[in-house]
Amino acid sequence: MRAYFAPCGMGLGHIVRCEAVLRRLREFVEVDAYFATYSEGLSYARGAGLKALEIPKMRLVMKRNGEIDVERTLCHITPRLPSIVAKQLAHDLKYMMSLRPDVVISDTRAIAVLAAKLARLPCVCLLNQARVFVPRRKRMLRASRLAEAGILATLGQVWLLADEIFVPDYPEPFTISRMNLTAPDRMRKKMHLVGPILTKRPEELPSQEELKEKLGFRPEDPLIFMPVTGTLEERPHFLKAMLRMLRGLANHLQVVVSLGLPDRGERPLVNSPSFRVYYWVNDFYSYLKACDVAILRGGHGGITKCMAFGKPMLIVPPPSHTEKIVNAYRAKEVGVAKVLLQEEIYRERVREALMSLLEEPSYREKLQLTQRLANRLDALGKIASSILRLAERS
Repeated sequence: MRAYFAPCGMGLGHIVRCEAVLRRLREFVEVDAYFATYSEGLSYARGAGLKALEIPKMRLVMKRNGEIDVERTLCHITPRLPSIVAKQLAHDLKYMMSLRPDVVISDTRAIAVLAAKLARLPCVCLLNQARVFVPRRKRMLRASRLAEAGILATLGQVWLLADEIFVPDYPEPFTISRMNLTAPDRMRKKMHLVGPILTKRPEELPSQEELKEKLGFRPEDPLIFMPVTGTLEERPHFLKAMLRMLRGLANHLQVVVSLGLPDRGERPLVNSPSFRVYYWVNDFYSYLKACDVAILRGGHGGITKCMAFGKPMLIVPPPSHTEKIVNAYRAKEVGVAKVLLQEEIYRERVREALMSLLEEPSYREKLQLTQRLANRLDALGKIASSILRLAERS
């Protein structure tokens, strides 16, 4: 089977999901797979040895603190949007017509869905954000509202072109992307909430204590795991503040940080007994099961994986990143996380939040429910079955 994967290239979450789908597909059939993406997604694909196809990128303008510059982004994208869309569409169509894949798998990349329909190819879409909330600023309030309405109206029609839409999220009452899935009824009826995408399950790994010891940590003491995600522009300000805070807490807690840079390999930047910083960790799931609390930025995949592994979260979403902010507060509402805004990163606030997550039983009680639910769901199985069925019909 020939498969054309089209993940959004901002951050690594989308391409990692697509790679997981490919692995499951290869359990059933030989797959010749291509990954058409850009930015961090493209770098990851090349580094992982995947067949990478470059797509023109869409750029957000960022401030020095990692916040999206709403005014400059709208001013930058609006006049260029027709050209960006045309270029992406031309690249996707060129690749699809040349490769003639049996199926297209888009992860949050609408142009690829449109290209697949123009090329008369079956298309599966992975999606956890049907609606884009444009950050509000007084100077750009009207422009933000118009942009949001226009994006919702346009994207909604494009997503509907997909043959199947899968949302890798929990059913209610634990759906993390609930607000981000706000859409017309016709589209919501087409969405299938299939649970988190997991390439390993907790029961497939050794016990938490064994993993702590294997990774070189003290089994009896709490371990904090911070896998840094998001675009490269979002990270520096956050990392500078958080690493300073966490280093100061390493006298009482064990801390391990992954900087989310797979091209640097699993090399330590800092390697002391209670405080370690790696450029990348290869076995993410072992660190996740070994930890007692995870510190996240609000990415959908990270939150849903923590819920499947029963790990309470401290979430610090990037300023103005509406999807991650909404995810963070929804996780707090579900009862599995605490939220701090980036400007609230002070040692005492961070320490209090971590100790609360470690000590208050309510978080563990909620997470037991989400763990049991995740154990009954098989997102990769449902997605792979649909892809195989559509490919056979093409």
